[in-house]
Amino acid sequence: MMHHGGDIYRNQVHMDYSVNLNPLGTPADVLSAVREALGRADAYPDLRQEKVREELAATVGGSAESVICGNGASELLMGVARTVMPKKALLFDPCFTGYTHVLDAVGCEVFHHALQEENGFCLTMQDLDALRPGIDMVILSDPVNPTGQALEDGLLDELLMKAKGLGIAVVLDESFLLMSDKAEKGRDNSIELVSRYNGLWIIRSMTKVLAMPGIRMGYAVSGGGNIEALRKQLPEWNLSVTAEAAMRAGIRALSDNAYMDRLLRLLREERGYLVASLRELGFTVYESRTAFLLFRGPKGLYGELLKQGILIRDCSDISGLGEGYYRIAVRGHEENVALIRALGGCKDEA
Repeated sequence: MMHHGGDIYRNQVHMDYSVNLNPLGTPADVLSAVREALGRADAYPDLRQEKVREELAATVGGSAESVICGNGASELLMGVARTVMPKKALLFDPCFTGYTHVLDAVGCEVFHHALQEENGFCLTMQDLDALRPGIDMVILSDPVNPTGQALEDGLLDELLMKAKGLGIAVVLDESFLLMSDKAEKGRDNSIELVSRYNGLWIIRSMTKVLAMPGIRMGYAVSGGGNIEALRKQLPEWNLSVTAEAAMRAGIRALSDNAYMDRLLRLLREERGYLVASLRELGFTVYESRTAFLLFRGPKGLYGELLKQGILIRDCSDISGLGEGYYRIAVRGHEENVALIRALGGCKDEA
């Protein structure tokens, strides 16, 4: 069984730091769009997703044929795996546990390459030696889940060139891109990348940045005939009328530069507060460029916080980590202060 954050159904939780959502909450216009869409619940959604695909294409560049929407990034990851059907795949650890789930589902043999903790679990040029003949697919994320590290542009280019030469499909999970420092650059080079490398699949989630994990939203970007091939591996009507409405309203909301500046400034400031506070408590904290932090602390910390109704992500099940590693969301200041206070209390009792 996979373990994720957000398990409020089997725990008594009043403060959830295990899921990494936009700390500003759901934009009001997006909520309004979802409510309005409920009035269309008696009709099937658009099988071809024409309007939302056109609006996404206008955002990322290219044509509507280069993008497709899904019931969250997870459905699209599974769809890509079923499209490519790799026999052998490479993962750089630590990484999102969902990747192993996807690869196991298609009967793929998984090879793990451990990133070095002394490098902050950052992917380096030396790690690219793990790409070798016989590997069919590599899945990685930017920013990386669970570390929060961002991939250097030059490193990503080198990885793509090496993968292209070896005939390796690359799945780049950018689920947290819009809540990362890279979003401050104000550019989207996904179409440029997939036009240069036909074996590249870019997957993005909108549930995180719109703070609506209960309404599953994501999209894939790829070149050539990849998107049409992927569409054949997805269920028909896989995007509900509420999800489509949320995505279309979300595209508009996220194009507001003032809103995005406010979000990224809040994340940067609160991430800095959490890093400093955690280190003051004596925990080891790894550098992050997005809406969550990985840190190492006492074993049993997850259980102690849960007794107080506070949920964090226990990373002991993640390959490359183990007991004592935890991931927390960057939330609003008052909530972050409350978490630090609770962590301090747990440490004092230890």
